[in-house]
Amino acid sequence: MRLNDAIVGAALLIFGAALAFWSQSFPAIPGQQYGAAVFPTLVAAGFAVCGLLMIASGLRQGGPAIAWADWAHEGHGLRNVAITVAAILFYILASDTLGFILTMAPILLVMFRLLGVGWFPSIGLAILVTLAVQYVFGSFLYVPLPWGVLTPIRWW
Repeated sequence: MRLNDAIVGAALLIFGAALAFWSQSFPAIPGQQYGAAVFPTLVAAGFAVCGLLMIASGLRQGGPAIAWADWAHEGHGLRNVAITVAAILFYILASDTLGFILTMAPILLVMFRLLGVGWFPSIGLAILVTLAVQYVFGSFLYVPLPWGVLTPIRWW
């Protein structure tokens, strides 16, 4: 599915205006000429300018508001999108309880299988990638990923 640039541009323009309006509620920093709202306001202005340019581009190009891609008419394309959304929801709902490792490994296994990777490589890659991400985030980046039920036996 492809949205016309005018539609995406309008969404960017609205988002930019909302961000600019919201950022004005940020408190002033005592003794500073520039407050906390400066950077978000500049980002909002950037969104708004890009939105205006995209609206102009979309109106100039014309065409339908929504153009469906070929994969959207095939069953497996929609199935893959649905499984991806389900995997994201599963991670959001289960990661605190089960932990990153027990949540991400099955998700990666399913995703590798969707991509046509064989069972043995899928299982191995799902385990290795999950453990590597847990290790890198926990040890090098100092971003704790949830351990969930594995908290009593965590090793790093």
